[in-house]
Amino acid sequence: MDLPEPLHDFLLVFLGSGLILGSLGVVLLNNPIFSAFSLGMVLVCISLFYILSNSHFVYVTRVLI
Repeated sequence: MDLPEPLHDFLLVFLGSGLILGSLGVVLLNNPIFSAFSLGMVLVCISLFYILSNSHFVYVTRVLI
């Protein structure tokens, strides 16, 4: 995507923090349902990273798999 640089940087920091918090949630949460939701958040954040890096084909295959 062609985003302005400050917005691109903000999205990178936001998605990075989502990845870190989601991965901690997968490991540290005792309830398996909440852990699965955290894993879903991690997978969505990874897919959005692919969109930011202009890898749309990888994004689509990641979402489909």
